[in-house]
Amino acid sequence: MDDAKKSYSGYYRGLDSAIGGDERFRWVNDSLLEGIGGKAVLDVGCGEGSLLRMLKDKGNSVYGIDASQSGQEACRAKGVECAVVDISSEKFPLKDDSFDIALCLETLEHLENPQHCVSEMKRVLKEGGMFIASIPGPKVCHPYIYPGLFGIKNFREFLWANGFKILKVKGWGQSPAFTKAKKWLQEKDIPLARNTADVLHYIGRKRNMIMRKHSGTPLNFSHCVNFVCLNRKQKRTPAERVAEETDPSPKR
Repeated sequence: MDDAKKSYSGYYRGLDSAIGGDERFRWVNDSLLEGIGGKAVLDVGCGEGSLLRMLKDKGNSVYGIDASQSGQEACRAKGVECAVVDISSEKFPLKDDSFDIALCLETLEHLENPQHCVSEMKRVLKEGGMFIASIPGPKVCHPYIYPGLFGIKNFREFLWANGFKILKVKGWGQSPAFTKAKKWLQEKDIPLARNTADVLHYIGRKRNMIMRKHSGTPLNFSHCVNFVCLNRKQKRTPAERVAEETDPSPKR
């Protein structure tokens, strides 16, 4: 068993719904995929299958891929087919150009090789198909393997380099306030520190409520940032393009 499958094998065990609840998936379903029916939809990093179940109920043909054995079991319990695949290294067990829509929500930041995963999604997604990817918001303090890739600007350029046409970028939710300070205080074995962390948590919740009510949530303060794209097939892979454009041999 490879490292990813081993690390995530029991990740979804005991979960009946998405990590943190289904609110985010309902927003994706209602806002980003509004009116979508009769399509072939792939969810890469599908977890326990809640979003695919919602999309199946709208008349779509759905399929999931995840590194987690417990995720596959949860998907099948919901009537959703799911393959266990290390999406950093293994070829997807799917035919070329077989999906109208591909989703990859807060998954790429977990991967040792996100480029392999994106290349496989492009392979199985039809020309002009919809691709939706999301990454954690910059204030969330999510752990990263490649921190520089998942800033909003750099991730946008990563999508461009892979031939995606970005149609819109939308934030969802709000990142917790004072995350680093709260974590530092909670690690201290001092009652005053823990009480201070609780006060910061309360202030942060109030800040989020006021911001949501009066001004909406700027992308930099979103819990996750969603990129809605169209797939454009490329004659060259990004690696081939870089090799060609940096070739030092004399050009005729």
